[in-house]
Amino acid sequence: MGGEGQVAGGDSTTTAASLTTPAPLHPRSPAPPAVGGRWSPIVLILLVAFALRVWNLTGIPPGLTHDEANHGREAIGILNGVLLYFFPLNYGSEPIYSYTVALFMAALGRGLLALRLVNVVFSTAAIALTYAWAAPRLGRAVALLGAALMAVSFWPLAAGREALRAGMLPFFMALAVVAFWRLLEVSGAGEQGGRGAGEKERSPLLPRSPAPLLPFPPAPLLFFAISLALTLHVYLAARVSWLVFPAFLGYLALVHRAAFRRVWRPVVGGLLLAGLLVAPLFLYLRAHPEMQTRLDMLDRPLQGLAAGDLGPLLLNVRDALLAFVWPGFGDQFLAYNIPGRPVFDVVSAVFFVIGLLVCLWRWRRTAHAFLLLWFAAGILPSLITGPTANTTRNAAALPAVYLIVAVGGVAVLDVIKRRGAGGQGSRGALSFPPAPPLPRSPALLAIALVLWVAFTSGRDYFVRWGDSAEVRGAYQHTLVTGLGHMTANYPTADPVLFSTVYPGPAHDSSIALVLAADYPAVAETARWVDARRALVIPPQRMLAYIPYSTPPHPAFIPVLEAIETVDLRPDDLDPRFTLYWIDGATAAAALTGDPLPQPVDFNGAIELTAARWLQEGVRPGDTAELLTVWRVLDPARAGPVVPPSFTTDAVLFAHVLDGAGGILAQHDGLDAPSWAWRAGDVVLQVQPVVVPASAAPGDYAAVVGVYDRTSGARLLTPGGDTAVVPPLVVLSP
Repeated sequence: MGGEGQVAGGDSTTTAASLTTPAPLHPRSPAPPAVGGRWSPIVLILLVAFALRVWNLTGIPPGLTHDEANHGREAIGILNGVLLYFFPLNYGSEPIYSYTVALFMAALGRGLLALRLVNVVFSTAAIALTYAWAAPRLGRAVALLGAALMAVSFWPLAAGREALRAGMLPFFMALAVVAFWRLLEVSGAGEQGGRGAGEKERSPLLPRSPAPLLPFPPAPLLFFAISLALTLHVYLAARVSWLVFPAFLGYLALVHRAAFRRVWRPVVGGLLLAGLLVAPLFLYLRAHPEMQTRLDMLDRPLQGLAAGDLGPLLLNVRDALLAFVWPGFGDQFLAYNIPGRPVFDVVSAVFFVIGLLVCLWRWRRTAHAFLLLWFAAGILPSLITGPTANTTRNAAALPAVYLIVAVGGVAVLDVIKRRGAGGQGSRGALSFPPAPPLPRSPALLAIALVLWVAFTSGRDYFVRWGDSAEVRGAYQHTLVTGLGHMTANYPTADPVLFSTVYPGPAHDSSIALVLAADYPAVAETARWVDARRALVIPPQRMLAYIPYSTPPHPAFIPVLEAIETVDLRPDDLDPRFTLYWIDGATAAAALTGDPLPQPVDFNGAIELTAARWLQEGVRPGDTAELLTVWRVLDPARAGPVVPPSFTTDAVLFAHVLDGAGGILAQHDGLDAPSWAWRAGDVVLQVQPVVVPASAAPGDYAAVVGVYDRTSGARLLTPGGDTAVVPPLVVLSP
């Protein structure tokens, strides 16, 4: 199916020839320009798109989010031989992006550049595919304007510079659309005849093609099936965006019956084959439900709908639609957007609304009808969940969104051109076929629109968003700066202790892992803690990085030898970091105080060597702090290896007993996570225990222990599963 239905003299009848032959740009289009002139505009657009996406790529965004870093962690794991079908990080992620990043890293080296360059390439290629589909079906003017808007607008620009798998979906969705229409074209070749619904079928105007050996063409069908299956291996949103293809088949059954009769078999065959190709993914996820945890965001609104509560779903639909045009309703997720900024500026929003109206007016034209269905299927996830993070969830609709803007823009420019020429269109300007190549003045208006969008998007992305203190915080800019500073000034420091708010294995450590090639001060021997309550001391001397956001607990100050404090921007959320030396040979002894008479071994993984309350006594309602000192024996025995990071995940607990077999107060937590332990390390953990206001004065027995977070199973000791520590003294109020 190659073009939109032709409308002559305002008649809405659409022939099936429009499904096989691209509609002309105008009944009297001039001769096409020379090859070089014809291709030069789209080539220029692609060059501009690539330049905007690659410029200062490792500087804006100013660091990495944890989601980006985890994709890099997965790619590095692939290069190290960890080959998975589905990745558990980021709440579960499809495989194509991480394997593509691994290829880029193999070619360009590990690091942030290779990680981000993937979407630069695929985002630019998505523009080319969008143009290739739109030019013969919506007109070259619409295709060029849509491609130009995709090149310079905020949403596709941001998606093309982020290291997220959603950034690949516009390319693969556009590829599936191109493949789908190619299948329709080949399946319907050689016939013309269908009319709109309810009309009598006309005799073929061209001889029928010879009967094929197969009921449908195998190569285009295979192309479509593979392309569609690939979308579902890219991002979660593709699990609903594929509905555009059966929906369009339904549209043909209602409006273009003759065409439907020719194409339904190959389309259904392609959909079934795509289902077979993607079945292993869903069978794998059914067998490993722990690999994916984000589906509940879709389940909750749908469960409410099933219970008869339409309110939340209707509110989400309203907000998701307003997110395109109305300030304050845009994506609130800071990492992807200026919170509340709509997809379009005020000018583009007007053309977007006009484009929707034009597509609705031309609903009998196959390309316009498909464009509406593409848009609807692509934004379905945000219609269910609301506008938050819709810049990623709506990724499948991105090409359709900007083509709709272009349809509106070209319709307006066509009106201007016709009025300027003094002509009248039959039954209104909106009933004309796609406009011809624009004359000079409307073309200048189109260029002015693109330049306006480029200005507002560039200002908003590179200045307002990319340089804001909040974005620098979200992209962990302080940690990235600290890595660079340590590499430049302490290149031989090993090991290094990092204190962060997020010391877990799938957080800041993933950022350091991705940047390790650029900042070799980060080694596999790095330790990770939150210094507000924990410290890890290896046997040797160690460099420690402690930012403003995680100041060291006062109990640790005596063993920290300050070197320098590095100030960043004063408006940063984390405006400085301090570097320290820690002498491992003496630091542990200085903090231990009175050791336990006998260390308590927990499963051969770790042993408790000392414990003391940091206050001699506390009053009811106060917080008591228990400092425990542990020596790592064998970190592999700290518990089972569990997803999503496939590391151990131990937790320490401290219980203050009430003397009657119950627990008066407790605290569970470990701010020096077990995934980063090394044999011989000394781990210090402060456990803050809130004493109930009703507690009576007296001495209360206390115990500590270790358990696995996922299963809750405790690590055993020779005498049970806890170790006795000094009692807590509660004073009179």
